[in-house]
Amino acid sequence: MRRCSLLMVEVVGLVFVGGLGLGEAQQPQTISVDCAKESLQKAIDRAAPETVITVAGMCKENFFYITKSLTLRGPGATLTSATPHLPVVAVTNGKVLLLGESGKPLTITGGDRGVITIGKNAEVMLDQVTVKENVWGGVLVADGKATIQNSVITANGVGIAVLDRAEISTNTITNNRGCGVWAISKAQGWAVDAQVSGSNNSISANAGGDLCPADFKWPADFKKK
Repeated sequence: MRRCSLLMVEVVGLVFVGGLGLGEAQQPQTISVDCAKESLQKAIDRAAPETVITVAGMCKENFFYITKSLTLRGPGATLTSATPHLPVVAVTNGKVLLLGESGKPLTITGGDRGVITIGKNAEVMLDQVTVKENVWGGVLVADGKATIQNSVITANGVGIAVLDRAEISTNTITNNRGCGVWAISKAQGWAVDAQVSGSNNSISANAGGDLCPADFKWPADFKKK
C-alpha cells in the first residue's frame, strides 16, 4: 500500500511539473528589432511561434513565407520592399498581427503589394497601420482571412482586393488608383463569392470606384454615408 501511495505522489508530481512546463512554453516571447542595426527577416525566421516582435526604424526587406503565429508591433516604424516588384509582407498559412498605435501607425509601403495572404490557413490582422504607395495594391487576400481595422489604405493600385474572406471596419480607404475595395463574385465569372464583412469605413476618391463591383452584396453599413 505504501509503495502505491508513493507511486501516486510521483505521478501527481510529474503531472504538476509537466503542467508548469507546458504553461511556461505557452508564454509569448517578446523581442526588439532596430532595423538600423539588424535584419527583421532574420528575427522572424528565428522567432518561436507566438513571439511579439517590437520593430523600430525603417525595415527595407521583403518579409516572405511567414508560416507561424507572430505579432509585429511597430508604432512609427516602416516596412518597405527591397525589391519593388515583390510584396512587402507575405503570410503563408501563418497568423500575423501587424500593429501600430494611434498617432503612430506602422507603415507598409513600396512593394508590388503591401500585404498578401497565401493559403487557406493564412490569417492577418492590421490595426493602426498605414498601407500606401504599393504598385499593384495595398492588401490582397488571395486565400485565408484578413481583418483590417483602424487603418489607412491610400495611394496604392487597388486599395483592398478580397478573393477569400475579409473583415474591414473603421478604416480610411482613399485616393487609390484602382478600386477602393474590390471583391470577387460569381457574377464576375469567378467560381466563388468573396466573403466581406465590416462597417463604418470612410471610402472616397478612389479612381477605379470606391466599391467594386457596385452590385456586390456589400454590408449595409460597410461605407460611411
